[in-house]
Amino acid sequence: MVIIKPIFKIKKTLIKFFLFIAAISFTAACGNTSAQMSNESESVASESSDVQITQNQAEEATSETSNQIAMSTTNTITIRSIGDILIHDFVYNDARTADGFDFTYMFEPVRPYLENADITTANLEVLVAGSEYGLSSYPVFNAPAEIIDSLQDVGVDLVSNATNHTMDFGSSGAHQSISNLQERDMMYVGSYADWQDYNNLRIIEENGISVGFLAYADHVNGNYIPEDESYLISLIDSELMPLEIDYMNQQTDFTVVMIHYGEEGQTLPNQNQLVVSSLVRDAGANLIIGTHPHALQPAISYNDQQAGVYSLGNFLSGQIQIEEKLGGIIEFELTKGENETEISKIRYMPTYNFGTPSEGGYLVVPLAAWSEYGIPDGEALFDEISQRIRFYSDKIEVVDYLD
Repeated sequence: MVIIKPIFKIKKTLIKFFLFIAAISFTAACGNTSAQMSNESESVASESSDVQITQNQAEEATSETSNQIAMSTTNTITIRSIGDILIHDFVYNDARTADGFDFTYMFEPVRPYLENADITTANLEVLVAGSEYGLSSYPVFNAPAEIIDSLQDVGVDLVSNATNHTMDFGSSGAHQSISNLQERDMMYVGSYADWQDYNNLRIIEENGISVGFLAYADHVNGNYIPEDESYLISLIDSELMPLEIDYMNQQTDFTVVMIHYGEEGQTLPNQNQLVVSSLVRDAGANLIIGTHPHALQPAISYNDQQAGVYSLGNFLSGQIQIEEKLGGIIEFELTKGENETEISKIRYMPTYNFGTPSEGGYLVVPLAAWSEYGIPDGEALFDEISQRIRFYSDKIEVVDYLD
């Protein structure tokens, strides 16, 4: 569901405030003129003094009201993002029930940290065209639509569906995946049903702060994209992206760009990621959320208004390498003052993805709970991830648990 709410309440309050100041100034001016014209009369002089006192009181009241408005227009929200939801057959078979699929229990240990945010996003790495299209795993992915229900249940508000797997089942599979997202009222960005859907801006407003979302992918594994349905996937485009970012900036307080790029298995960004991120940042995007490498890459704080993470790695998947089991939840705290919105805090909570193809047992847990869950070398992994996420910036705070 795209939420676009009016953002005029503050503006109306300020207009009313300015009218109040104008009225006071007009009254004060009249009072001063009257006092100067009647300075021969003691009683009128006294009246003039009273008017001056009233003016001073009004000015004090105006100053106090101004401070109250400044305080009331300083709002804060949190955006939390997770990486790849990559549903292999091992994962959906583990989620199978008597009458369908249920993935919710796999997220239960991290539920509080997903739902306790104003906006939570995820990268939907797979199609969710459902069983009627034939469930499928690597190299072409199609997951049960019930994964959408589970993501919603644990607090995810928006997913990027622009990935290298978006066209795995052709245009019909992409359309069915979008239809399932629409039926469940899950907001998505990056792959669209038609041009009208493409032009429908993804904007969420929370606590007086409007946040717009865009998403792009580097490629679609060589799969065919019909020329008359290019809305099915937003690809990285150095000419179009700046235009879309600029337009989104005009409609919102804050713009988030989710990009599917990079090289799988790499723990640092490649040259293409650096170039694309620079393009997006120069265009005015505030946050860049990267995915695709299936390994965590560093976050970065450019300035008070711009930050990002090159890759959030996997969050839930059936992959087996240790790098592919490490993920996390990144949090950006946004604060809006009278003139601009800034990133006031960045925090990161590492996670670990349990489960094996032979035994199942898929579960996402806080990495800080390594002792409780018996995660091998958990403390060393936590230290390694902490250093990596802060590789470019020490402004990122690594926490055991997000409150």
